[in-house]
Amino acid sequence: MSRVKAVQFSYKPTDQIMELLETFRDMVNEAIRVGLEKGVRSRFSLIRLVYGYFKERYGLHTHYILNACEVAFSIIKKHRRWQRKPYAKRVMIKLDNQTYQLNYMMLRIPVKPREFILIPLKGGEYQLSYLRDETLKRGSITITPNTITVAFSKTADAVKPLGKVAYDINEKNITGVSSDGEVIRYDLSQSARIRTEYAERRSRFQEKKPKDRRVKQKVLSKLGRREKERAKRMFHNISKAIVEHAKKSEAAIVLETLRNILFSHRRGNGESRTIRARLHRWSFRELQRQIEYKAKWEGIVVECVSSTNTSKICSNCGYVNKALKNERGWLCPSCGAILDRDVNAAKNILSRSKLVCLPVVRGGAPSK
Repeated sequence: MSRVKAVQFSYKPTDQIMELLETFRDMVNEAIRVGLEKGVRSRFSLIRLVYGYFKERYGLHTHYILNACEVAFSIIKKHRRWQRKPYAKRVMIKLDNQTYQLNYMMLRIPVKPREFILIPLKGGEYQLSYLRDETLKRGSITITPNTITVAFSKTADAVKPLGKVAYDINEKNITGVSSDGEVIRYDLSQSARIRTEYAERRSRFQEKKPKDRRVKQKVLSKLGRREKERAKRMFHNISKAIVEHAKKSEAAIVLETLRNILFSHRRGNGESRTIRARLHRWSFRELQRQIEYKAKWEGIVVECVSSTNTSKICSNCGYVNKALKNERGWLCPSCGAILDRDVNAAKNILSRSKLVCLPVVRGGAPSK
């Protein structure tokens, strides 16, 4: 099984690099226009259509044409499936692993045949550990105005788990229950405070009613990026702790499939505007995404199960409490069990798992 991980480096962009970023975006948008007009159905047919024209107009290394067509065709496919606007707005460059050379912290990319740009990278011990590891293969790179992301990959089989840990992800906490009954809790209230803080900042700024629309968009997008980055850093610490716990206990991770949360909190469902706005700012998928890719990198199995009524079903007798609203604890009318909402949900998620674990004999070693 192949595992891929993206590692981000920082750098200081020059005018030449910024011009190259904008040129690549123009190539992508031009390829999108041609692809939609001709109705292309593959990346290779798009390359054949634009190759000669791009080579004459832009004069860049041929790999820029190939990679621009790859990015353009992925945008065309998303447009056809989701009816999204077929346009590359952000400036970026994507290059395959045959185009660049990365020697320690010095990146070399071509501009034209026999003409190169040297980019000094910045990073700490975390980034250096991936460069020093000779067992890792280097994949494509993505260059933006502030960061360079390098994809590393390795091939290894997933480890057969000895147990399972199920997690219930909520707005302000994440609660886990292991197959041996251990309860694990992580606090996510800081994430909610970050979202509330930046929502108030945006509200105060909009109350000033800036006249210049461009200034308004720039400030609001800057606040949005800061909010996401602060929440991401906190999620990275929690997802790292969850994966390390699973690795230490040799357990698989069981998560619920979070879908259609925003659709269930639309206008007209009886909830206040404040609650709907708060839930729409909740980045419920980000933490799960980080857990999944970090676990896969470590060879830990991740299983996703249905999230239907995990909080409302009694984990003791199976009674469905349809009257349950926002109570954090409740008494089962059928069996009389006193249930914690989050722990009960994690137990139901664990019971829905179909993973088969290795049996453990006395002494903690797996039986053969």
